[in-house]
Amino acid sequence: MNEQIMDKTKQAAYFLWEYTQHDNPLNHWYCAEDIACFFEEYEIFDRAAMDAFVQGGKHDDTYIDFMRHIAFRIYIYTNQENPRTNWYAAERCAGNGEWCDAIVEMARLYRQEKNSADFVVSLRSDKVRRFYQ
Repeated sequence: MNEQIMDKTKQAAYFLWEYTQHDNPLNHWYCAEDIACFFEEYEIFDRAAMDAFVQGGKHDDTYIDFMRHIAFRIYIYTNQENPRTNWYAAERCAGNGEWCDAIVEMARLYRQEKNSADFVVSLRSDKVRRFYQ
């Protein structure tokens, strides 16, 4: 199971790097774990659940709140102080099917494995690890 989580995290982290161009790969990994933790907490386990948050469009409060969560996590892990840059990176991620599939699969696996001691040890982000302990 940890191998599946690792593969999906690697894929999500790659797209975070591509869209942010931040130079610290470990921070992309942490960011992907944190976003997946957010998705798990909000029970976003498939594309249909994610689409429910973004279907209202750019002026919908649900969409704005959802993107704000992603953009904030991008800000935390990349230290990019321009909020528009973080927002656009969040929108690019949410518009990328491969990224979406990786993140929702991570969230699904987090829910499935969160009571396993091996799962908590496999997380690299201290923040996310503390959340599941």
